[in-house]
Amino acid sequence: MKQMNRRDFLKWITLSGTTLAWTSCLPKSKSPLANAREKPNVVFIVSDDQGWNDIGYHNPKIVTPNLDRLARFGIELDCHYVQPQCTPTRVALMTGRYPSRFGTHCTQASNEQAYPLGTLTMAAMFKSLGYETAITGKWHMGSLPQWGPNHYGFDYSYGSLAGAVGMYDHRYRLNTPFTQTWHRNHNFIEQTGHASDLVAEEAVRWIKHQRRKPFFLYIPFHPPHTPLVEEHQWLDKNQHIQSKDRRLFAAAVTHMDDAVGRIIQALEDTAQRKNTLIIFTSDNGGIGTSYPGNNYPGPDPALKKGFSSNLPLRGGKTEVFEGGIRVPALVNWPAHLKPTKVTAPMHVVDWMPTLANLLGFKAVDDPQWDGLDVWPILTGQNPPIENRLFYWVWGSKRNRLALRNGPWKILRNNPNAKWQLFNLDDDPYEKSNLAQKHSDLLEKMQALFQQQKARDQL
Repeated sequence: MKQMNRRDFLKWITLSGTTLAWTSCLPKSKSPLANAREKPNVVFIVSDDQGWNDIGYHNPKIVTPNLDRLARFGIELDCHYVQPQCTPTRVALMTGRYPSRFGTHCTQASNEQAYPLGTLTMAAMFKSLGYETAITGKWHMGSLPQWGPNHYGFDYSYGSLAGAVGMYDHRYRLNTPFTQTWHRNHNFIEQTGHASDLVAEEAVRWIKHQRRKPFFLYIPFHPPHTPLVEEHQWLDKNQHIQSKDRRLFAAAVTHMDDAVGRIIQALEDTAQRKNTLIIFTSDNGGIGTSYPGNNYPGPDPALKKGFSSNLPLRGGKTEVFEGGIRVPALVNWPAHLKPTKVTAPMHVVDWMPTLANLLGFKAVDDPQWDGLDVWPILTGQNPPIENRLFYWVWGSKRNRLALRNGPWKILRNNPNAKWQLFNLDDDPYEKSNLAQKHSDLLEKMQALFQQQKARDQL
C-alpha cells in the first residue's frame, strides 16, 4: 500500500469496512491508566431537548431516580455547555470541534452529511484503541445510509438515522426523503415498541454480548423531544404535576430514566459496572415556547408553553442564552471518580480530547480540536482554567451568536439585534446587559469572536 496521510487512511479503512492494521498505523502512546486491562468501557448517554429544570437533582418534581443516583455518586457537572440544537451538539461531541468548523449546515438541525468521510470521530478514535463500538439511538448527522454511523467508526448501529421519530411509528417527518429511518447497520427495519424501550433493549443486548475487548457505547435517546407519547405507567408516576402538558413531558423523562436504569442494571449483571465510565448530557435546552404538534407521525399532540423548563436560566432551545446551551450533565465511574460537583465551565467539545488523553490516544495529524482535556479538573488535580473561551453559532445564516471568555459573555440572539454583554459570575440569569457600561470590554470580546469566526467554514 502506498503511504497515506491520516485523513486518507481513515477514509480508506472506513470505506473498506476492515479493521486490519488500524492500530499499527497510529502512533503508540502511554495512557494515564496503568495498562490496557484498566481501560474502561465508556457509555455515553444523550437525552434530547431536556432542559435545566427537567431533571430530578435540579427539580424534585421530576422523577429521575437513576440519573439522580448517577449524579449523587458521581460528578455533577454544574456548568456543562452544549450547542443550541441537536445536530450541532452531536457534531461537537463526535469531533471535538465546534460545528461551524464544518460549515453552516452543521449549525442547526440538518439531515445532510455533517462532515466528510475520513473525519476523525470519537468512535474512530475508540476503534483505533481496540474498542468495539456501537450506537443505539438517534444519529442525525447525515440521515441517509451512505452517511450513517458505520462509515464513521461504529462497528454496529441501530435506531434512527434522522432526527425525531414517531415514538411507536419510528418514522421521521412524512413526505421527505428521510421518512424511513429506523435501521440496523443501515438496513431499514420495522419493529413494534416505544423508541425508548427499543433503544434501551438494544443497548442491554450489546452490553451482555460476550467480548474480550472494552467497548464504547453511544446511546442518544429520542425523548423528551416531541412527539410525546407515553403510557399510563409513566403518567401515573407524575400525577403530582398539575399541567397536563408538563405531566406528559415529565412522563417521557421518567420513561427514559427507567431505560437508563435498565442499562445500568445490565452493567451490574455482567460485572462491568465498576469499570464503566458513564457520561450523560442533554443535547440542548428545553423548548421555551409552545409546540404546534402534527410535525411527525402521530400521535403528535400540541403542547402549551411551559411543558419543558430551563428555569431559572434565560432562554431555551436554538437560543444562545444560558437556557439554550447550559444543560444537565454528569460523569460517573465508581472505580476512579469521587462524588462531587464541578462548577467549572466546560463544553461538549471537551469530551473528545479528554477521553483521548485518558486512554492514551495521540493523533498523527493535528485534529484541530476546540475542546480541552478537563480530566484533571474533574479529578481535582488541577484548578479550573481561568478565562476559558467558548464559542457558539446557530443557524444557516449565523442567526444567533455568542462567545464566553472567563465570566464575560457576549451574545446576539437574533441577526438584527445589538450585541449584549453579561457577567455570568454576578448575573448567571442574564438579566443585566452591560454593553453600554463596558463598551471597551464589549469591543475586545467582539475581536475574540472574529478570531473564532475566521476559523469557521462559511
